[in-house]
This record gives sequence, C-alpha cells and structure tokens, in this order.
Amino acid sequence: AIGNSLQNLELLQQITLIFAYTQVGDTGAVAIGNNLQKLEQVQHIILRFEGTEVGDVGAVAIGHGLQTLAQLQKLRLDFTCTQVGNDGAVAIGNSLQNLELLQQITLI
Repeated sequence: AIGNSLQNLELLQQITLIFAYTQVGDTGAVAIGNNLQKLEQVQHIILRFEGTEVGDVGAVAIGHGLQTLAQLQKLRLDFTCTQVGNDGAVAIGNSLQNLELLQQITLI
C-alpha cells in the first residue's frame, strides 16, 4: 500500500521510509522500487530496510527505481542485516551512474 501510494506524489521532494526490523520483504521493496521512478522531483531519499527480509530481488527493484531520478541530490540506503547479496549491491551501484546531481550518498 505504501509503495503504490507513491505514484500519486509526483511533486514530492523528500521522502523517508523506515521499515527497520519489520517483516517487509522483497514484495514490499519491489512495490516501492517500481513507484520510486514516478517521483520525478525528489531530491532527497532515505530508505531504511535494516533487519528486514529484503533480498536481491527487492534491492534490484530499488535500484531500477532510483536510476531515473535525475533530480536526486542526497541518498541514504540501509540494508544492514538483510538478505541483500552481490546482485542487489551491483544493481544499486549501477543505478547511481547517471544521477549527475547526486551530491551525497550513504550506503549501509
């Protein structure tokens, strides 16, 4: 529900979503990732998934969602104590390549 509600917030400039130590998994992360790309004006994102069941599938979706956010300036992602492995980390890394306005990144 949260992920899908993002699609109606095109003018949003800052978003913080904290799912720490909840039962959120890949399904929730995929919903968020799929709708992040609709936030064309967003400049600052904090997504905290530490201690959740998110894995590579969810991280890949988050990466795909991030890669089109041309206005993004600050990003903080926390996947501590999750199931994210190499595939998810590579997808997140690749998603940052074209974000020319990005000034600050924190990846945990």
